[in-house]
Amino acid sequence: MKTNRRALVQIAVMVFVVLASTTSAYGAGNFLYASTTDTQSYTTFIGPIPIVGLSLTLPAASRFFNTAVVTLSMPNLFLSQPTSRTTPMAATINVVAPFAPGGLLMASGGIGCDNNNVVVSGLKPLTIVVRVPLSNGTQPVEAEWASNGSSTVTTQTFASISAILVRE
Repeated sequence: MKTNRRALVQIAVMVFVVLASTTSAYGAGNFLYASTTDTQSYTTFIGPIPIVGLSLTLPAASRFFNTAVVTLSMPNLFLSQPTSRTTPMAATINVVAPFAPGGLLMASGGIGCDNNNVVVSGLKPLTIVVRVPLSNGTQPVEAEWASNGSSTVTTQTFASISAILVRE
């Protein structure tokens, strides 16, 4: 079996960068990565609001890559303090590429608790995967807290956003 040494070096460097910082960004070859280990909370009255540390700048399209497969991973979310005792807790999170070819591109995901009068819902994982076409210039892509007005959502210990560049 042939070993891809460049890929192993990229992974080793990425792991070092992730372990060395609470907020980090990294790019190599056809892979972009950003993560945060900061605890962040958001009360869902207003939004959308960018999630600190979870953004990337996608490169321009080239003869090698014309699309990014973007993945947001938030494995340690929890909901608390519902603002209404008659509505179950819920929160929506977006991955947004505001300058994608053809205009704004957004993918949404949500977490929730189906029971009324629950004060804390426990940990809820969330993963969103979205295809983003690359344009003639660089373009940002970011994770955002979205609004639905029923609770506070908090992320703990780890969250990441990554992009794999591909040719379709």
